[in-house]
Amino acid sequence: MSVDTDQNTSQSSNIAKKLVISGLVLCVLFIGFSVAFWFWAANQMETSLNRWSEKQRSRGFEISHGPLSISGFPFLVQADLKDPQIKSPDGWHWQTPRLSAEATPWSPLSMTVDLSTEHIIDGLPNNHPAITIKSSYAKSTAQLTLEGELLNARLQADKLVVTRESHHPLTITTLDTTLGPLKPASTQNPLQEFNILIKAQDINHPELDKTPLKGPITQLNIDGTLYGAIPKAKLKKALHIWRDTGGFLSLHDMSLRWGPLLMDAKGKMTVDSLLRPSGQLDSRIEGAGAVVKKLEKTGLINKGQSFGIKLSLAALGKTNERGRHEINVPLVMQDGWLSIGPVTLLRLPPVAQ
Repeated sequence: MSVDTDQNTSQSSNIAKKLVISGLVLCVLFIGFSVAFWFWAANQMETSLNRWSEKQRSRGFEISHGPLSISGFPFLVQADLKDPQIKSPDGWHWQTPRLSAEATPWSPLSMTVDLSTEHIIDGLPNNHPAITIKSSYAKSTAQLTLEGELLNARLQADKLVVTRESHHPLTITTLDTTLGPLKPASTQNPLQEFNILIKAQDINHPELDKTPLKGPITQLNIDGTLYGAIPKAKLKKALHIWRDTGGFLSLHDMSLRWGPLLMDAKGKMTVDSLLRPSGQLDSRIEGAGAVVKKLEKTGLINKGQSFGIKLSLAALGKTNERGRHEINVPLVMQDGWLSIGPVTLLRLPPVAQ
């Protein structure tokens, strides 16, 4: 009996040792795999960022920055970049003290970038003063390919303040912008497609108080697709080439809430030979009568013009379920003028000088 007991004890001890050793081996293998996987993910992130930089340099941009450090093991891959600067072929340049991007090891090319630091854009055309951008919160999510192509990007910011020297600041309470994905041209779709989604609330600037509707703009939403590639050239030349090769902006939905004005519109637009907006949008407008009253009150139109416009609006519109006057008319941008139906409103300047 004692021999059997000793044998059983010995066998149990051997099994326990094997289990311990197996567990230690598995732990070592798991740790080794985790370390290797993290370094693989860090290399993927660094490679995609470096290749993105190389692509921008090939397009004429000058990129400089301090050392790139990778950290965050084991649950994050975090890239920190000091003093990044980008100079465009047009001469303007951007800089910020620090950029920080992070991603999970299992998705290293889908990054979240902290943009809450101060940003400066200088070297603007016509010696315009530098632009400083600050916010209480600003983050961007971006997805890159390993080749450095940007597939899509989203920017979310709160309490955004855009300032120029000796100018009053532009403020936006909340901004949510998504760019992409980019769909290359193909035999079925000869024009490149690039989606644009912008949502902004409470846009304010002192200059808005000088307009008939005053400020702020309560809401501006834009959902559209840019068709056609904008070439690697200075903005004015690039827009001419984009237009001449059939480029246009398709607005799937645009909504504006500003004072008494509520407007929803959709349609297509491009630029004319002088780079002024050109096209036609189908629109639904509420509060047009109140806007006309404000135009008359500020002296932009006289009483006779106001009366004629009001008659036209009355003939075009109806009273909706909320008891507000509503019109469904085309917004026409042609030959440098904006018209609502038969009523010419204002002159349109070029989008680039």
